[in-house]
Amino acid sequence: MTGEDSLERICIEQGIFHHPVVNLPNTTNVQVSITHCDDLAAAIAFSEELPMGIDVERISVDRNKVLETQMTVKEGNLFLCLPYSYETTLTLFWTVKEALSKILKTGLTTSFHIFEISQVEEKDGVVYSLFENFPQYRTASFILGDYVCSITYPKKTEWNVAVVKDELQEIEPSMTNRL
Repeated sequence: MTGEDSLERICIEQGIFHHPVVNLPNTTNVQVSITHCDDLAAAIAFSEELPMGIDVERISVDRNKVLETQMTVKEGNLFLCLPYSYETTLTLFWTVKEALSKILKTGLTTSFHIFEISQVEEKDGVVYSLFENFPQYRTASFILGDYVCSITYPKKTEWNVAVVKDELQEIEPSMTNRL
């Protein structure tokens, strides 16, 4: 994407809103979204013309009470549309909202209720979500062992979700029963 052969020249700094900023000599429009949970980390690099956000979280019943505070009544009704456990769906919804917040560069500084999910659909092992207040975006979510990974992108974008799913499934065995 950048033509840079030496990864050591790429520096990720922190922006004023604590978002990652790519510092790469002679390149101006490269951006990155990063996420980490436990000892896992992931990143997506993209051009500023195609904003993306990524989040990964561990599925845990211990986090239910906290995550529930960030759900709306409408989202509670959407839980019935998915074939997963309560804590899996709750974690999935959280990652969807956090990935959107990264595109908007607000992170956790904005009430997650504004990122309300309006629709969910499971297709071929991928959950697609749309938003009430941000109809220009869509999220693809993947359940990987004990984790959920969500990637938010412009709704009109076409990309090969199957390729990402295949890549993630290769590392899925290492994401199960880690703790």
